Amino acid sequence: MTHRLLLSLLLTMLLSGCGFHLRGQIEFSPLLAVPYVNGKDSQFVNALNAGLQQSGLVPTKDPSKATAIIDLIAVEFDRKVISIDSRGVATGYLLTYKVSYRVVNRSGKVLVENAQVGLKRNLTYQSTQVLQKEAEESALTKTMIDDIVRQMVRRLGSVSYSPIRARRFALVSPQLQVAGS
Repeated sequence: MTHRLLLSLLLTMLLSGCGFHLRGQIEFSPLLAVPYVNGKDSQFVNALNAGLQQSGLVPTKDPSKATAIIDLIAVEFDRKVISIDSRGVATGYLLTYKVSYRVVNRSGKVLVENAQVGLKRNLTYQSTQVLQKEAEESALTKTMIDDIVRQMVRRLGSVSYSPIRARRFALVSPQLQVAGS
């Protein structure tokens, strides 16, 4: 019994000393305190605004009041047939959702340049279940949007005044280019 207690105490001390921490609230730079999301895809703009708000930011609908502008350069959704049944009816699709964006501050300085986030998901079904397929595709598309929003919000947490911190993040995510790196 004493050995178990000693072992668990030792493991606890090792974990606390190794730098392991549970992921907490993302700390955003004051540059992003009041973001404005600029984009043509209203469904994605609304989802991103909701995600930013859940993360503690205060998105605005007025670009003149914004501390930063998140410019959605492209929001692309694609569906390709990947399988068909014996009658030639599609029974599987590859859904692709890709978002390209950049972030600029109030004075026009680029904080995040040409970043991309993309997801691919397979959707398969039996050709006799058409109504079920439409509902499943809609749910899967919403899940993909939510995943991309979460990824974007996490990446926006790396925006700072310090180009050193931004460069370090860009090395971890090479598809993200940050001004000054």
